[in-house]
Formats: sequence, C-alpha cells, structure tokens
Amino acid sequence: MNKAPISLIQRLKFIGPSVVVTGSVVGSGAIALAPLLGAATGFTLLWWLLLSLWSKPLIQAEITRYVIATNQTFLEAFSKMPGAKTNFRGKQTSWLVWFMFIGVIPSIAGMGGLAGAVAEAGHLMIPLLSVEIWVVTACFMVWFILYLGSYQSLEKILLAMVFFFSVVTLIIAISMQSTAYAISSEQIIIGLSFTFPFEHAALALAVFGFTGISYGEIMAYTYWCLEKGYAKHGNEIGEQKAWIKVMQADVWATVFFVTLGTLPFFLLGAAVLNTLGLYPPPGGDIIQTLLNIFTTILGSWAKWFFIPLAFFVLFSTMLSGTAAFTRTISDYFISMGLVMEKRKTRNNLIQVIGFIIPLFSCIAYFLLPNPITLLLIAGIWAAIGLPVINIGAIYLTNKLEQALQPKPITKIALWLTLILQLGMAALIIYTQVKGS
Repeated sequence: MNKAPISLIQRLKFIGPSVVVTGSVVGSGAIALAPLLGAATGFTLLWWLLLSLWSKPLIQAEITRYVIATNQTFLEAFSKMPGAKTNFRGKQTSWLVWFMFIGVIPSIAGMGGLAGAVAEAGHLMIPLLSVEIWVVTACFMVWFILYLGSYQSLEKILLAMVFFFSVVTLIIAISMQSTAYAISSEQIIIGLSFTFPFEHAALALAVFGFTGISYGEIMAYTYWCLEKGYAKHGNEIGEQKAWIKVMQADVWATVFFVTLGTLPFFLLGAAVLNTLGLYPPPGGDIIQTLLNIFTTILGSWAKWFFIPLAFFVLFSTMLSGTAAFTRTISDYFISMGLVMEKRKTRNNLIQVIGFIIPLFSCIAYFLLPNPITLLLIAGIWAAIGLPVINIGAIYLTNKLEQALQPKPITKIALWLTLILQLGMAALIIYTQVKGS
C-alpha cells in the first residue's frame, strides 16, 4: 500500500500522469488544429476553445475518482454500465465499451495525421529525406523508444518537451504584442461573444474533440494514474480520499499545462494566419503554414527555431498517444474476453501493440497522405465520444460509497456539461444536414 501525501506540496511531488497526457494533447491540438481554427475564424471562437480546454477535466477527474476508489481499469468500470452486453470467456462487456473499441480506427487515422505532420517538420529540417521516409522513420522511432522505455522514462522525456514547448509559445505570443499583429481588447471581447460561424462547424467540432482532454486521453489518464500508484491504497476510506485529492491536484496541472500550451497558438493563428488569409493551408501543408507565424513575428531566422520545436512536440504527441494506445487496446482485448489473461498477458500485449500502432499509423498516412484530413477524422470522433464518457462519469460515481462520491455541485456540473455537449452536437449536425 502506498501512503498518500497530505499537504499540497507533497501532492505536487506525485504529479506525473498530467504530464504524459499533456504530451499527447498539446501537439495535435495546439500546433495542428488550434491555430487553424484561429486562421479560419479569427478570434470569433476563442470562447469555444476555452470551453474545450476547461470543461472536460471535470469528466477526467470524476472518471478517475471511480478508478482510484475501486482499483479497476477504465474498461472494467465501463463494462458495468447498464444496457446490452456481450459475454466472451466469462467477461461481460457493455455496448459502450464496444462503441469505444470501434473508435480505435479513426483514432489511428489521427496518429497517421500526426506522423505526416512530424514528417513535414522532419523534411524541412533535413530535406535530403523525403516526407515518406520521415513518416516511416518517425513511426520506427516511436516503436523503438516504447520498446526500450517505461512509464518513468516516458514521463521524464515528455516533461522536458512539454515544459520547453509551453514556455516558448508563451514568449512568442507575448512578443507578438510589439508587432503590427498585436491583439486588442476589442478582439478578445469578440472572441468571448458566443457567436458561431457554422461554415466551419466540422473544424470547430474537431478542435473541441482534440484540444484539451479528449475522451481518448480521459481513458488513457486513468491507466497512467494506476501505473503511478494512485490506487494502491489498501481500500481504506481515508487513503482512498487522500489519493483522490492527489489526482485532483494532478488534473489541475493538466488544465494549466494544456491551457498554457494551446491558447497561445490559437491567438497566434487568429492574429497572424487569419490576417494573412492562410486558411485552408496551401497544399494542405500544416507545418509550412504555421511557420509563417514565427517568421512573421520574429523574422526569417525563426524558421530554424520553429521547425525543430514543431518536430519534437508533435513527435512527443505521437509517442505519448501510442503509449496510451498500448495500455487501452490491451485492456480492450482482455476486458472484452477476446484474449485470456494470464500472468504476463498484459505486458506481452503492450509490447505487440507498441509495434502494431506505429505500423498502422504509417499505413493510414500512405492510404490518405493528408495530415489535416486524418486529424479532422480523429477529432470529430473524439468529440462524438465525449458524451458517452460523461454519462459514464455520472453513472459510476453514483455507485461509489457515499463518503467517496463527489459533492452535489460537482454532480450538477457533470449534468450541465453533458447537456451542453449534446446540445452542441445536435446543433452542429442540424446545420450540416440543413446546409447539405
């Protein structure tokens, strides 16, 4: 049993899962999609981005509350949801788990998009290697690092990448205020006016799914918390509550890191790319388009600063996203009864899937060599899956002992978040159907 820290300072020493998840989120959402939303709509959807960044950590925390309290994996918990169930090898599985399992396919498409974006940055660094060769190289590097590494080494790698990335983007955004692209208070007010340009509904929905914590990251986060040791409490109520508080501190760290790493890129896209009319990106090249932000503000020399930055941050997203897949897909196979669990089954599956996901990501790119399209597919599916996770959070937390349940105000907030998500999805679907 791990003894839970009591003071805030002690809890901060146990922060770690938030760093791994941020590494998965910041690259795809921040570098790839957030600035494109700003490029397409200007400051109009600033409120939408903030809603995406700040509304989902509540679901993340409450799902993880259940996982920590019960020491069950995410999928073991969701298998208990009411409704139709399958039964293989004595494992009962809810239809919601099968729904999320189907989502692995579009999610891998998103990993293919990330591989393409990493390759674009790699090609700009070393033009002797084609984009295609860089895609294969990036996928191989991801597999090799995961093959050699562990949770602890992954956490250290991503901590360095996320910290450096967050600081640099913030400096660039502040530097923009001394240029002709300086952001005014009027533009911020416009961004918080709750207007919605429906002609960009698909991009907005993908951004909502991929910026901040998506349902895939919420799921992955629970596994990183288990590996960090948050659920090793011996089933003592006091220890369970103490570890839940540690997790909540870690979730606040997620909010901080993700906001710091995402918001500046949206503002840069809205101020620079929108003004230059660079949406959609010419030729579908994300990195070359985003390069204009740095060179416009800092000068042409910034090209050699931005390209390595983009490469390593996007690569960190690919690395942490693949690492998360190795845990979640392994648990899919075991919890659904598709694979019989023995002593080393889970570890062996993690090793095998750590090879298969980069391979399939590579294939996805070669089948559809357009990173933006692949990321949009994954982002839209991620947004669709959010209400499912929200429903699970409401149902499961109410099954806990009263002493471990969230406060009434938190339960109300979960319901309001669910209503908001369903309302947005219905409105966007309606506008798309009406427009077609």
